[in-house]
Amino acid sequence: MKFMLTFTMRPETRDTAFARFAKTQGRPPKGVALLGRWTRADLSGGFDLLEGDDSTAIAEFALAWSDLLDVRVVPVVEDQGLNQALARAGKQVA
Repeated sequence: MKFMLTFTMRPETRDTAFARFAKTQGRPPKGVALLGRWTRADLSGGFDLLEGDDSTAIAEFALAWSDLLDVRVVPVVEDQGLNQALARAGKQVA
């Protein structure tokens, strides 16, 4: 299952967050694959695309950064999976 983790930098903890990232490279825990990471050009936050079947490990990753960043995690579906769901539901697929 894929998850989009979004984060927003807190101005008062930004430098500490950068230092932690430099040390850890923001690696997720075992059982979670980091498929991609994008940081906003203004450095105010960013997006991590994660994959894993263990929601506890996903929560562990979010918790590891929640003292410095505002973190949100949502499950996501790719267009192919969405098209399949729409077809099963009898909805028009483009």
